[in-house]
Amino acid sequence: MDNAELPLNFAGKLFFIFLATGIFMSFALVAEFHTNPFRVPTFADIPLCYIYGNAYLAIALAALLKKSFLRSLLSIAGFVVGISVSAYFFLICWKFGRNADLYSAEIFGIKTVYTDFFLFLALLVLARLKKP
Repeated sequence: MDNAELPLNFAGKLFFIFLATGIFMSFALVAEFHTNPFRVPTFADIPLCYIYGNAYLAIALAALLKKSFLRSLLSIAGFVVGISVSAYFFLICWKFGRNADLYSAEIFGIKTVYTDFFLFLALLVLARLKKP
């Protein structure tokens, strides 16, 4: 059996579930940003929902492509941007808490800054596990 014919293992399925969750959260934050722009933090005057959404989409495109330079480039770009920006805001929220001038959005009572950071880390681990 060829690798292309093998069904996804558990790590591969979990990878795509987490990826879909991240993309859904980004689109939900885009909708929230357009109703109340002060609820979504910005990085260099760009709302985080756009940065995270593009990082998740780059990772999704990389996961769907066959092995190539473009796949590696999209994967590296998505993970570097996603993890570095989310780690920056995670540390600001964690260290300064309410004193930081950061009003991050919440989904189900959980700050999206925390969930995005852990989603990007989980996606990175699962991407390494799902490799044949």
